[in-house]
Amino acid sequence: MGQTLVQKILARASGRGHVDEGEIVWARPDLITVPEVSFPAYVKRLRDIGITRFVGAERIAVVIDHEVPVHSQAGAERNRLTRKLAGEMYVGHLFDGEGITHPLVVERGLVSPGMFVVGADTHTPGIGGAGALAMPFGMEITTPMARGDIWLRVPGTIRVHVSGRLRAGVAARDIVLAAMRQIDDEMASYRVIEYVGDGIAALSVAERMTIAGLSIDTGAEAGIVAADAACVEALRAMGARDPQPLAGDADAAVFAELHIDAATLGPQVSEPPSPTHVRAVGELADVRIDHAYIGSCASGTLAELRAAASLLAGRRVHAGVQLLVIPATRRIYEAAMADGTLAALMRAGAQLAPPTCGPCFGGLAQLDVGEVRISTSTRNDPGRMGSREARIYLASALTVAASAVTGRITDARELLAAAAP
Repeated sequence: MGQTLVQKILARASGRGHVDEGEIVWARPDLITVPEVSFPAYVKRLRDIGITRFVGAERIAVVIDHEVPVHSQAGAERNRLTRKLAGEMYVGHLFDGEGITHPLVVERGLVSPGMFVVGADTHTPGIGGAGALAMPFGMEITTPMARGDIWLRVPGTIRVHVSGRLRAGVAARDIVLAAMRQIDDEMASYRVIEYVGDGIAALSVAERMTIAGLSIDTGAEAGIVAADAACVEALRAMGARDPQPLAGDADAAVFAELHIDAATLGPQVSEPPSPTHVRAVGELADVRIDHAYIGSCASGTLAELRAAASLLAGRRVHAGVQLLVIPATRRIYEAAMADGTLAALMRAGAQLAPPTCGPCFGGLAQLDVGEVRISTSTRNDPGRMGSREARIYLASALTVAASAVTGRITDARELLAAAAP
């Protein structure tokens, strides 16, 4: 019996030739990512038990990304302490206001296919779009920081076959939302969702990262896409160290195999109170919105900003809607500024902010009682963005941009058809 991609990665990380699903292993992460909102607390916990240095500090990336620019005294103190402690603990990488962790570490060449990555943020699995196994942990992440490795049970695999190419107005996010309609908590429990097929091969690394990252919201441990030649080429251009293709074995046992035809897929929307409450966009056409947001680790990519700008060309954001746009990293911001994308968004009425987790974290652009936002962020549980009595809908950048124009949840294909000659 062959090995899944997850088994291969964890076998290497644990110094083994083979691991079995369900087996407990001690695995050495190739990269540990920690945001500023938790880093000082982790250092304090370790120092309280006498640990004053990290094992493999060069493999740790600390990222100030949640409160940028800082908007509270507590945040200012936390960011200042993070900078101080990162220096004292000799972490290998400190990124201060450079962007959101998951897209940032890939963009900066720190991720190669087959790596085992652990992160102190729920949507760490977004890194899985680059062919790595990236899993989120809480306080447990202090274990590899202190001793270099962490124990875990080898997860099983759910394989999602995606065929066909997405049509105009439909985006990568719609693939993972369609998968959520087929996967429940029980099925996903302690399993990784692996995406395969020609429909995935046609996607960019950034699009694959969107799919991998949002897979965590099914209840799975992570999402992952095997690295093919296109992925390797893209990672090499980003400076990744000797990226190589890596895939699981064809005869490896998986828990379930699902199928999605991207060519027939329409836009999907997650309605409150959970990302897994997915409906077709047309079913929500009567929902009026007050706010729209394009950004986050899942959707603040250059391609999505360009797609939104293209759809908004010659149009204006609805008079009753506030559209906020936040590129995921500083480099994306610079590129979108250089090619005119940000100017086009501003002409349409969008407001811009620097790269940050911001609204998704709940510290920026909060909602009042009864307000409604459609967003490309990762979560929509009550109180996530201010009032618990506000409502948050999640969708692709194309769907969000179209909705910002009409003032209601809108299928982007309606606007694209209206603009066609």
